[in-house]
Amino acid sequence: MNRMSRPTESAPGGMGGATRMHDPSEALHDRVRRRCMNIAFVVIVVLLLLQINLIGLHGVDWLGVILLAVAAAPLAMAVRIFELRFKMATGERSRMLGELPRRVKLGFLVYALLVIPVFALNTLRFPWALLGIWFYDFVTYYHDRPERIRHLYAVAKTFDDLRAFHAPWAWTLPALILEAIRMAMSR
Repeated sequence: MNRMSRPTESAPGGMGGATRMHDPSEALHDRVRRRCMNIAFVVIVVLLLLQINLIGLHGVDWLGVILLAVAAAPLAMAVRIFELRFKMATGERSRMLGELPRRVKLGFLVYALLVIPVFALNTLRFPWALLGIWFYDFVTYYHDRPERIRHLYAVAKTFDDLRAFHAPWAWTLPALILEAIRMAMSR
């Protein structure tokens, strides 16, 4: 058996696997991010309870609030883009956002144009839209949480997710169709 002899002065404790040094700024950002998510959840739940108690939801209204939450979910990407302010220099962030493919920019522009009427027709149920945004952000944040603490990974993942987010406008269509049906039935 031919064993390689290892010099005693090289890596005395061994490499220790693929660990890396603890970065306090990344850990602090992660703690602040989770705290903000928790506070936002409590605020949203309070708003939902107030909305249900004061206005109420009956029958088809439940379908409407679910579709409203679905229509609002792509706005969670705005939360992730905002978060880039703490992970990248301004010029770098602007350049990277400018380099996004045209279809992505156009898709989000069409989404914005379609989601505005959905919100306008459901102003009293807006806390449900906040729940949709929060839930999508929660799922995407914790899906990659083991790696997310690394700023570089989070930046790359955000831009990859933006490029891969096909047809955000399609998320609004069910809510728009429901509102069109409601309007047609009320005439």
